[in-house]
Amino acid sequence: MLPTARRRAYRTRRLLVQALYAAPIRRIHERKTTMTETTISSDPTGTRALDKEELRVLVAEILDLDAAEVTDQAHFVDDLDVDSLMALEITVRLEREYAVSMAESELVAISSLQGTYELLESKLKEKGEVA
Repeated sequence: MLPTARRRAYRTRRLLVQALYAAPIRRIHERKTTMTETTISSDPTGTRALDKEELRVLVAEILDLDAAEVTDQAHFVDDLDVDSLMALEITVRLEREYAVSMAESELVAISSLQGTYELLESKLKEKGEVA
């Protein structure tokens, strides 16, 4: 293949991949924007209160599950079939939604909703946002 043709083929593949993934990414961004706007408008202080049911809904949304399936003790990997990419997405969304930073050693606690709740609660207490 000639270098020009190779570049053109690469560009075509790249555009195809972007087109395939653009719609799902746009939907995720729209959902996140809507959720963030609702949260900010309902909280006059600008800080995010920790609510287990809200956390359950957030995790269920990320995993594309019904909120009732995400029980307190359901293990993310064993019971809910979470893979490493989903686990990373959960971590990133939690860091963004609650404005916390998690060290790698703390990520072990994100294996169930209860463990995630306890980790976030301790992180927010460190920041002084939860009484």
